[in-house]
Amino acid sequence: MALGAMNKRTRVVILTGAFIIKGDVTVPTNMRFSDALNRFLKDLQFLAIVDVETFDSRTGSMLEKRDFMLVNKEQIIAIAPID
Repeated sequence: MALGAMNKRTRVVILTGAFIIKGDVTVPTNMRFSDALNRFLKDLQFLAIVDVETFDSRTGSMLEKRDFMLVNKEQIIAIAPID
């Protein structure tokens, strides 16, 4: 999905078994983040994230920064927008 007038970036924090991931997810402008996950992104196996920071979930120490990452949605324990 290309970022355009109908889309916006939402900063999120994602918890997996081993990592805490912070980054931006693109969602439609007219949808709440939870609605986009449940309706628009529901059929995708991987969640595309940009401007990514990855942290160790046990220590909280930063592991790396990346421009782009795909996260398998089956690995996500929790996800929340950062306001």
